[in-house]
Amino acid sequence: MMPEESSISRNSNHVRRLTATYRYIDELLADMENTLNISASTLAFPQYVSDLGPAERRTIEDYIGRIRAQLVRALDGLRIERPQPSIPASRSLHALLTSISIAIEELKPKYMQGYGQVSSSVAVELRGIAGELDGLVRQLDQYVTRGKGQNLQERLERLEQSGNGVELLRKLEVIISEHGFVEFRSVLSMILDRLENNGFEIAVFGRVTCGKSSLLNAILETDVLPVGVTPITAVPTRITFGESPDVEVWLASRQPEHFDVSRLPEFATEQLNAGNVKRVTKIIVRLPSPRLRGGIVFVDTPGLGSLATRGAAETLAYLPRCDLGVVLIDAGSALTQDDLHTIQLLYEAAIPASVLLSKADLLKPGDRSRVMDYLRDHLRTDLNLDLPVHAVSIMPAGKDLLAQWFAKDIAPLYIQCQELKARSVRRKAEALKRSVALALRGRLCRKYETSEKRRGQFRDVEATLRQANGRIEELRDAAGRLTDDIGRLAPLGLENAAASLLEFWSSGSATERTAQQTSLDTVARTVEERAEALWNATISLSHALTVSLRRSARDLDMADVPSEDELPSLVREMPAFDLGRINLSMKRPWLSLHVGQKVGKFILTRRLTRLAGNPLLTALTTYRELLYDWSEKTVATIRRRFDAYANSYRAQVERTIDTQELPVEQEQRMRRDLAALEGSSDEAETPQELG
Repeated sequence: MMPEESSISRNSNHVRRLTATYRYIDELLADMENTLNISASTLAFPQYVSDLGPAERRTIEDYIGRIRAQLVRALDGLRIERPQPSIPASRSLHALLTSISIAIEELKPKYMQGYGQVSSSVAVELRGIAGELDGLVRQLDQYVTRGKGQNLQERLERLEQSGNGVELLRKLEVIISEHGFVEFRSVLSMILDRLENNGFEIAVFGRVTCGKSSLLNAILETDVLPVGVTPITAVPTRITFGESPDVEVWLASRQPEHFDVSRLPEFATEQLNAGNVKRVTKIIVRLPSPRLRGGIVFVDTPGLGSLATRGAAETLAYLPRCDLGVVLIDAGSALTQDDLHTIQLLYEAAIPASVLLSKADLLKPGDRSRVMDYLRDHLRTDLNLDLPVHAVSIMPAGKDLLAQWFAKDIAPLYIQCQELKARSVRRKAEALKRSVALALRGRLCRKYETSEKRRGQFRDVEATLRQANGRIEELRDAAGRLTDDIGRLAPLGLENAAASLLEFWSSGSATERTAQQTSLDTVARTVEERAEALWNATISLSHALTVSLRRSARDLDMADVPSEDELPSLVREMPAFDLGRINLSMKRPWLSLHVGQKVGKFILTRRLTRLAGNPLLTALTTYRELLYDWSEKTVATIRRRFDAYANSYRAQVERTIDTQELPVEQEQRMRRDLAALEGSSDEAETPQELG
């Protein structure tokens, strides 16, 4: 017979107070259990002295169990329902990891300075330590919060269903999970990224009036891309396959947002987003076009003509990453230096290039052939390149021309690209297999003493990787300072523009339009020089990290090693500086040219400041945010790729140096998995043979 409802159970305030107290007591009991476990564990930095024997521990645990049972009985006796769990464990773990990240951040030199002077060598060491720890914490946090791509089993199952042969990768995932080789999860995830991505990017370049957007609309049989407008100069638009039309817009320091395709002009045109004041960093348009279904991705670029006066190496910073570069030439105009410069850039970046003669319907067949021969001859003469040239048209009668171009240029390159990716995946999978086998060997051999010379080599590997991590942190700090400096460049940019104008006017006759363009070009050049310094520093870091990883892999006999261009290839497509619409309508001032260089520059600087000071400040503020966002994301991408290799190298050092005995059952499982990976016989190898 159940007891009647008590008066206390009818008072909600009393119930909340009781359940809160009982839950608090339960948590304190859990703290006691943690103390017992910690005192008996092999903690790296123990706080408690283990002064309790096994019998005493069991007795205390029994008492804790009795107290908990009594708490439950008391609530049941009062007819109060037990409080149900409401906080996901993953959320609590995420909060704890956030606290750990804050503690790691405070290890950096800028915080340690408050406790005394930190030398430059110690500063590098501290940055490296913080970077190593932060990388591991971030990986664990992504796993806990179910970050994108963290469930490797589900991804492998999807790839199996799509017909991809992933038997080896599935076997590796099982071994990695069973033996706690978490350091290999990132490498396996990268291989799966490669398998999942069958994209083939075609970047389309061309002058504003060459009909680029119209041609892309014709290719994709859509009218989504805005025609007859000026695109924003900083952001290429990627067009990929989607079951339904959609626009995904990435804004600086914000999560991407989705919009109806009709709103694309709000973000992708100079008319509605002048100077990119909305801080757009990336645009992805998804369309259900049959020509996109196989993985083809078109990149609608604003072109690189405005950068044609710069050096090739600098301009490459703004080049969209692509598998094929298509340069569109208007049939109604001649080949320009901008067109040649773009083709040369593609060649120097080792990107295959194709030339399309647009608006070919305006030419008679004979004239069309002569123009195409003219283009081929110029490419041979000026660039020493033999490139395919195809005539295309957006008119209904030109559909066959587009189909021929796809069949002759796109299809073979797409197949070749997929074959190269497949070979790359196989190489990566085999390298990971050898690294996992080496890790198994390291665990099986660790009860045998490592020579002092070998230990010294391992310490050198750890020091190399730590210093490399320190350089990543240094670049992040330097990038923050550099982007802040760009935001303050307005006075210097206007001073330089004034000096250029004086020199320009002093050299002879000049129109108002050329004077305005000279001013704008000088301001843009002042800003781009700072941006290029950041790009060069990031490229330099990626090369230095590659050297560190390759040296460490060699010293550890690790098979999984980055190629020389793997990390540098991640540093691409820096946003270009966009001044927007600035009117610098200026006539040649008589006074400025007759009062001396210094005073003349001062007068002109003041006039330029009145005309362009505010819009220039707005443009610089926008660019500072875009560049900072680019730097943070690029460095984070490089760090993730670096950590994927470095973590496995560090773990191999730890495994080899550690001499702790393995449980017999675990050793047997490791021998079994090692034999399976190496395709060896069932006979177990001895530790000496394994070494």
